[in-house]
Amino acid sequence: MAKDKRYFVTCTMEIYVPDQGCGDRAIPNENLDANWFASTIGYMIPNLVNKEFKYSERPYSVNHVYIDKVEN
Repeated sequence: MAKDKRYFVTCTMEIYVPDQGCGDRAIPNENLDANWFASTIGYMIPNLVNKEFKYSERPYSVNHVYIDKVEN
């Protein structure tokens, strides 16, 4: 059997964060929410993908998702 290859994929994901209203803390709170939400999704992706492809013909898997930056 040939050695498995690892591939690194760069992708962009658009997420929606609810408006935090008005005030001095609105934008920082929205940014914190966006970072938290992106990190949560990144943490969940390997489990969800590996579960979905568990019985596939070949052993596809995702080992880790790294969130580089979140910008608006």
